[in-house]
Amino acid sequence: MGPEPEDSQAGAGIPLREIPKWTRRYAQSRTLPVVASLVIFAAGFCLFGGLSLLTAWAHVEHRRVLSVVSLLALCGFTAWWLWFSFIGAARIIRGISERLYQGEGSVSLGACAGVGEPKGLMLVAFLFMFCVFASVGLGLLELYPIRLMQPISALYAVPFLVYLGLKMGRVGSPFMFLWPGLYAVHAVLLVTGVPIGMGPMVDMFVPTVGYGLVAALSGHLYSRVALRRLRRLAASPEPHE
Repeated sequence: MGPEPEDSQAGAGIPLREIPKWTRRYAQSRTLPVVASLVIFAAGFCLFGGLSLLTAWAHVEHRRVLSVVSLLALCGFTAWWLWFSFIGAARIIRGISERLYQGEGSVSLGACAGVGEPKGLMLVAFLFMFCVFASVGLGLLELYPIRLMQPISALYAVPFLVYLGLKMGRVGSPFMFLWPGLYAVHAVLLVTGVPIGMGPMVDMFVPTVGYGLVAALSGHLYSRVALRRLRRLAASPEPHE
């Protein structure tokens, strides 16, 4: 009869010892800011494309007033997009995140490896942007088949997304690695001739936005599981001494 109280206490203490683990999993999986970022990116992508087409159409149809107005709107939006991409996005997305999770409180994993260390990250970001402009430029010059735009972009997009995932370390959601994984699979399918191509615009839009949403929403669904588990653990009776 002597050992039974100790075993009982050990068993009762297990739920409390699981709280830090599930807190970390919950914090890692708060990926709704990624969803918000992708939605903003998709809206910007559509608006940029729409203004470009309107400007081109107005020029061809000799609608001078509309051509000038649409061109000015396109230039203004481009300037705003550059500001948003490099300066405003972090603040805006942070505000959106706080609103999305205001009913769940704040949670932090503390300082983890790679987070808050800009050294190397800016260089990688500039290299990524250089690759983007280079691949688009080479495509416009018809130096490679336009159907291979997405597979060629995978050569730098997949390593960049993997790098970001590794850079985030324990703070980032493991589900975000679905993004480069699906991006790479899409590229392989296109190269091997699987008939999934729907034109360069769609072939780029789906892997960039669609697979990002799949990864982010997967992380968000897991955060619901982790949050439910945390609440159950918090409601568990504490062990009696």
